[in-house]
Amino acid sequence: MKRITLALAALALSVATVPAQAQAAPEYRPLKAPRPAWLTDELHAQVVAAGAQGVPVPAGADIPTSGLAFTGIRPGAWMLSPAGCTMNFVFGTPGNYTIGTAGHCTLSPGDQVILVVVGPLSPTPILVHVGNTISTTGDNGPGNDFALVSIFPALQSWVSPSMAHWGGPTRGYTGGPVTPLVHSGHGLVIGTGGTPRAALGLYYDVQTGRQTAYWAGATMLGDSGSAIQTAAGEAYANITHIVVNTAFPGADSAGTKLSRILQLTGGRPLATCASRVPWPATGCPPV
Repeated sequence: MKRITLALAALALSVATVPAQAQAAPEYRPLKAPRPAWLTDELHAQVVAAGAQGVPVPAGADIPTSGLAFTGIRPGAWMLSPAGCTMNFVFGTPGNYTIGTAGHCTLSPGDQVILVVVGPLSPTPILVHVGNTISTTGDNGPGNDFALVSIFPALQSWVSPSMAHWGGPTRGYTGGPVTPLVHSGHGLVIGTGGTPRAALGLYYDVQTGRQTAYWAGATMLGDSGSAIQTAAGEAYANITHIVVNTAFPGADSAGTKLSRILQLTGGRPLATCASRVPWPATGCPPV
């Protein structure tokens, strides 16, 4: 973790502060991937009908085993439908958990959300209809791009607030924009299998109804929705877009700040784990 901090601190020294009125408006590209072709409408219907039992991932499906090291429903879980995305933080209280993703990953309330997971009692990967979209901003651009997904009662025991690979979040982050960050998402190629990566928070851009976080780090299609937290284990933002111009020097990725996300959860609090120890089981690691 010290190496990550030192490397990202060096990058921070090269980034100038952006004036309140930025130059040109940045261009953004959402980071969702398409639903895989092998997840047909017929298979989708089978998964929904199977409930908590789920359906085995079909033979030949491109599901890297590295993406299945962390069980259950958690920050970093892999969404396959309605789109190829990643889940972010858990919200609510035990027995009443929900989970977030990007608004542009599930555009309509009631959408059936399917994840690929290893369940507590299933050593092999299964496809599970975990719940439905409760609310969504839709494709509304970074800073206001978030969706909340229900988790069925039968699956509540599968939930862990602990982020895949990194542990935490221990709490929400309330500091300034420049800070070392970490995340785990399912971006194509660079994130295949939920690869853990480091980044550097650079800027905040706060407008009415929109709170955008910008950072420098490797993101790709499929990372949309995923949680990003500080290297100290504090929830920071979700990942939603690539920034493709230099209006914010050094920044190549953007998302919605946690403060805005919490305005969109319907009063549900951020679920945390006191320990930053990576925890592949459900629940939180013992303190």
